Amino acid sequence: MALSITSLGGHMAAAAVGIDLNAAPDAALATALRRAILDNLVLCIRGQALDPIGYRNAMRLFGTPLIRRQTSQHPEVAEINIISSEDKDVLGDGKRLVNGAHWHTDDSFMAMPCSLTMLYGVEVPPVGGDTQFTNMYAAYDALPAQLKRRIADLRVLHKWDSSRKGTRVATLAGAMPDATHPLVRTHPETGRKSLYLNPNRMEQIVGLDRADSDALLDELIAHAIQPRHQYRHKWRQGDIVIWDNRCTMHKANADYPAGARRFMHRIVIEGTVPV
Repeated sequence: MALSITSLGGHMAAAAVGIDLNAAPDAALATALRRAILDNLVLCIRGQALDPIGYRNAMRLFGTPLIRRQTSQHPEVAEINIISSEDKDVLGDGKRLVNGAHWHTDDSFMAMPCSLTMLYGVEVPPVGGDTQFTNMYAAYDALPAQLKRRIADLRVLHKWDSSRKGTRVATLAGAMPDATHPLVRTHPETGRKSLYLNPNRMEQIVGLDRADSDALLDELIAHAIQPRHQYRHKWRQGDIVIWDNRCTMHKANADYPAGARRFMHRIVIEGTVPV
């Protein structure tokens, strides 16, 4: 069966079927998959059955996997983080954490955020547990021209433990330095502009007082997460979902039945300094 890529969400998201990532893809297939991510922002590769090493090796097709210690690491493959319905804040108060329950983009609190994130559905609940995405190219394009001019050169301070966050975050063992990023980001591969927002990590717009900063950030967030910009992914066993953090936000839903298990393997790919 040959690779087939079909649209999932109209304005964003696609599904790839007909491939087995246990076998190294040839150059043409690799190019097609990378192109599909750039064109669709979110790519779901269906029906995979990979052990942890095979998963890590397959994801090298898209760049250099990074080691991230903010969430549980796989005991054998350091590049894999375990995202589980059983997660707890082991460095904090020990209460349950729902990873990614509010809109965000990964790593924005870092000077060089990851470019891509991939989640492998090792075990998915029978219903619920969807992941929502929003298209930040579309959100930027839909802004009034006057607002685009206003925000063109603005920069935002991002922090791990932002005072604006909408959720508890895991306590970190060490200090995490702040980062400052543009409010309008240019994608290094496509050249397209998008809003670069992270409601969980943005602290304040540089040069604005707190009230004006909060009002503008709230306005942009509400605009970006309108349903017309969104795609909602319903997981199937064996899905690998890859998304581009440079032009999307996402959130997880913990609406699956009590006792159901949601167990994911996450890998993130090296990125560049946002410009």
